[in-house]
Amino acid sequence: MTDNNRLSGNVARTLWVGFFQVFLVIMPVAVPFFQSKGLSMQEVFSLQALFGLVVLLTEVPLGYLADLLGRKNTLAAGVIIAALGHSTLLIAEGFWTLALFEVLLGLSHSLISGADLALLYDTELALGADEEDQRQVVGKLYGARTFSEALAGLACTAVLLWANYHELIIVQVVVGWIPVFVVISLVEPPGQRLDGDHTANMAHILRYLWQHSQVLRLVLLALSIWSLTTFYAVWLLQKLWQIQGVELAHFGWLWGGLTLLAALAGRWAHKVEAALGPRLLLLLIGVAPAVGYVGMEVFGVVGGVLASTTFFIARGLGLVVLRDALNYRVPSQFRATANSIASFGFRGAFVLTGPLVGYGFDLWGMATTLWLLAAVTLVICGGLILPLIGAVRAMGQNAPGSAPAAERVNAES
Repeated sequence: MTDNNRLSGNVARTLWVGFFQVFLVIMPVAVPFFQSKGLSMQEVFSLQALFGLVVLLTEVPLGYLADLLGRKNTLAAGVIIAALGHSTLLIAEGFWTLALFEVLLGLSHSLISGADLALLYDTELALGADEEDQRQVVGKLYGARTFSEALAGLACTAVLLWANYHELIIVQVVVGWIPVFVVISLVEPPGQRLDGDHTANMAHILRYLWQHSQVLRLVLLALSIWSLTTFYAVWLLQKLWQIQGVELAHFGWLWGGLTLLAALAGRWAHKVEAALGPRLLLLLIGVAPAVGYVGMEVFGVVGGVLASTTFFIARGLGLVVLRDALNYRVPSQFRATANSIASFGFRGAFVLTGPLVGYGFDLWGMATTLWLLAAVTLVICGGLILPLIGAVRAMGQNAPGSAPAAERVNAES
């Protein structure tokens, strides 16, 4: 079999790894499941902050490891640790056993994050894909993951219609081990690797990300901070459905439908960007989460669900376009590290603010929390997204996810 034939299988296999990595049948009922183990909402948010803290401490070193030693082995270690993490749900009881679950998933996320996307980009480059095909990499991976989340939501409903949490956890454990067998068949793509001067490497990477261009700097900040505006909603939606009296068995298909919207938005992100233009698209993703928070408070169950679609559509569009803008502007030899730094920023911001949202909910209730989050979203839009729109206009670019030919050459040199 030729090298190209062996490499061509990487794309489908990496997408399958991404698919099963996030096939979380427990996710649509995570909040009530955690509460069934005796946790308060503050403890639920604290668990997510713990996950974020683990990622915060390990994301960049492990992303750097993928650039230094290669992508495949890093991915293999990540999926094995994830499988072990899912297995801990069989014994989970109380805060600390669930904390072990979050710690293992955090380590897994750090190993996989950046390495999978870098492997896909390097594979496409090795296969001689044109720039348009390379730009589709982020959308393909995001689409596979969010489509998986949608199917997992439907599977959650199917299981809960005839069983309970115990059977749901068994399904989660079984699915959690599938990526281990998929990743074995991956092939390490050719590409430049970092040398052994770790301090100089990291200093160069950080300097490049911050100084290369205003657009790249603001894209990095947007991935770190703007992403929070849609992420908080993920952990408030389930509690809102509980307050509104939605039956637990319905959580799955509701969650599945919303994540399917995110998958479709991510898959068509570049076409939407081409139709609206980058500046209008950025404005849309900046304002949409604020509309969602207000709508969740103002409307009832049906109206609240409709309003919550804004988070998932904005997340699908925004993450794909912003991630592509980042990956398109950084050299291959530290692409995994750059993705990890972006995730590091996001997780760090959530570690600092997530428990505060949970505490605010326990103190003031749902309504006040939603109004405050809408206000914070508008502040982030004004302080970050609008300057990014201005930077895109100043550079005269066609899209945040593309770069002029000269800039592309410099990035890859």
